[in-house]
Amino acid sequence: MPEPAPDPYLDQTRRVARVTIAAGVGITLLKLGVFVVTGSMGVLSDGVESVANILAALVMLKAIRVASTPPDESHPYGHGNIEFMAVFFEGLLITAAALGIVATAVVRFFQGSPIERLDLGTWLMAGVSVLTGLLAGYVWSRGRRYDNATLRADGRHLATDTVTTLGVLAGLIVVRATGWTWVDTAVAMVLSVLIFAAGWGLLRQGFDGLMGKADPDDDAVILEILERHRAKGRITGYHKVRHRHTGPFHWVDMHLQVEPQRTVADGHALASQIEGEIERALGRANATAHVEPG
Repeated sequence: MPEPAPDPYLDQTRRVARVTIAAGVGITLLKLGVFVVTGSMGVLSDGVESVANILAALVMLKAIRVASTPPDESHPYGHGNIEFMAVFFEGLLITAAALGIVATAVVRFFQGSPIERLDLGTWLMAGVSVLTGLLAGYVWSRGRRYDNATLRADGRHLATDTVTTLGVLAGLIVVRATGWTWVDTAVAMVLSVLIFAAGWGLLRQGFDGLMGKADPDDDAVILEILERHRAKGRITGYHKVRHRHTGPFHWVDMHLQVEPQRTVADGHALASQIEGEIERALGRANATAHVEPG
């Protein structure tokens, strides 16, 4: 049965990671430039979150390289779990950024500070919103195409960043229309809550992956195949069905019960067929069945 092999999309995922890093640096510099021009607390908070994006993208690139390393004696199941570690670390960065934004916003709220050149700042943030949204869609779609958990997580992160940027833009428009500078600080506080929620979600995703949490979708696929074979009378039952991921690779093991009069060769052939069906259904996978009378 198949063993973890180098990611067939390794070159493509590396390319996506490099594009993400380069684009992230450009977008972050734009946001920090808008902050220098306007002095907006909301823009500053958005820029800080983008710095976390860049660091996360650097971690993502390293994770992709390590995950593609073939199994060895010390890591017989491959190195795919590095992707879950990268997702967890990305969650840590985002939650830390959210807490930093809250602390800065509170200080700024009590100190008070004017916002300048709102016209220019508003137009620049509108452009940044478009660029960030395009980047988020690109990274997430490539993550789905290449079945890469790290890219999908980074795409969701960038999507959240797009929402926060739009929120900052809305705040600037309100301040421009009303002169209420406190709205800018309030927007920063609200966005920090959204950023924290996104980071917490990534922390849970990474933790679940590292702990080997079973995927409900995989579970449904595996059980459907086993139930079909039991309905046809090819197996009498099954138990100890377990499955987990190491990155994008699926590991499945199970006990299949067959009629006692079956020969060893017949039982082995049946088990191999069922293993193959499960592997083809899951994609990159290794299924192992233990056959026993029942």
